[in-house]
Amino acid sequence: MTWENHAGFFFVTSPEGGGGRQGRWSWDSREAPSEKTMLLPLAASASAPSKAQTYKKKTSKRINYDQLDALCSISGLQNRKNPHTTEEAHQKFMKLYPKIFYQEKTVLPGIPLTHSKNPILRSLKEHNTVYEMMKLIPDIRAQLSDEELKELSMCTIKEYWAKGSTVVGNQGFYAILKGSARPQARCYKRMLGEDFDSSCAAMPTTSQTTMFGFSGRTMLIRGSCFGTLETAPPKLPHILLSIITEENCEILKISSTDYLRIKEEIAKRERIAKEELIHGCPYYRDWPMLYIFQLMSHLKWRQFPAGYVLLKGGEISTFVGFIKSGYCNVYRGTEALVKLPLGKMVKQTRQVLVGQLHEKQSFGEVSILLQTPFTCRVVTATDVKLGIIDASAILGLDVVIQMLLLQTAEPTFNNITQDEINFEYINKEKQKEWQSVKNKVVQDILFHNGIIPGLGKWTHEWSHPAKRGGKSTEQASLSCCLSDSSV
Repeated sequence: MTWENHAGFFFVTSPEGGGGRQGRWSWDSREAPSEKTMLLPLAASASAPSKAQTYKKKTSKRINYDQLDALCSISGLQNRKNPHTTEEAHQKFMKLYPKIFYQEKTVLPGIPLTHSKNPILRSLKEHNTVYEMMKLIPDIRAQLSDEELKELSMCTIKEYWAKGSTVVGNQGFYAILKGSARPQARCYKRMLGEDFDSSCAAMPTTSQTTMFGFSGRTMLIRGSCFGTLETAPPKLPHILLSIITEENCEILKISSTDYLRIKEEIAKRERIAKEELIHGCPYYRDWPMLYIFQLMSHLKWRQFPAGYVLLKGGEISTFVGFIKSGYCNVYRGTEALVKLPLGKMVKQTRQVLVGQLHEKQSFGEVSILLQTPFTCRVVTATDVKLGIIDASAILGLDVVIQMLLLQTAEPTFNNITQDEINFEYINKEKQKEWQSVKNKVVQDILFHNGIIPGLGKWTHEWSHPAKRGGKSTEQASLSCCLSDSSV
């Protein structure tokens, strides 16, 4: 067999005869082609190099090439001999694919010396520094809300552990700030919402066997976490959720007791806020607390930016809204003749502002219960925080509560007649037209008299405005322009 290089490929010829058919060798081939002659990539060599050697020229720091080799060698994937990928091969491919990328290491800022203080002795600025640091730890950020993080940053502590110490994490959630450690079992961390699997048995320290993806050589470095925020079962072995420090370590501790206390306090404040919001609305002031509590259990908070259309006219409302902060504009549509630039008159629907909805006001109840289209268009005028109850939850309430809603609630701005809307639209259009005429007349007068406000003799700059009756430069220029325009 001879090897020749032609245009970036090795040309292989068998001594028995050459000039036969040519083919390309793919990595998923299980045996050599039957042709006498074939083309091999330039990366190949006479000594049949490994696939890892072909990656040496162009390698990426983000790709694990050993895992990539394992991915390419999965049997059952589509290739020249196999036109379709099997379901088993597909599932295995999807499972192994994320492993070909190296996970980016967590980069934490310098640990402030203030964090070593007792939480009671920290200032507000130091609490904010701890809060910003906690947000950078992925496992902490994934479990806690922003409000919980702010509260917990005021009671977290930093512990120091010497090399070879055993840290048991069944009383809190820990994050390594400095140093490294080795977990004693594959279940060394429990995220919120996860259950302790009965198969999570402790792994001997000397074992190097991989168990469900865990290896005894697994190391926890800076930014890694262990432990649990929830109360651990009383019969849980201490070897679970525990680590052994490989060097002197600084570890951030979030006590599970503090977390449960803060969680309860936040839930209590949220219940009070929901109760005050619903009970503060005019339609619900005389409601019994028993029915208020049932509405509170379905209420959820939502934030909307200014200019967001909450409800469209002619559609059935999908929720009942209680305004916590901000306000909304309410529009009603009217048919009007609009003159186009070329003079053609067309009929279009124009929106007329008929009112506003402010804090502790609600809307949407009647539209949902009677299944009637909403007559108005509700648009947020500022950033608005709403308490929302979905239509499905309203329709699922007790019949007595639904009847009480119909008795107390009223359609939003339903008392405005169409004639009043048309009259309001005409007045607005007249005001706009008159303002446009005034602006045009003033501009024409200034132009024909050669007056350009702000330039030439029409600009008066006084060093001491108090000597001229307290007028500023802008006021003097404006008054001069107005006096000339009235001539």
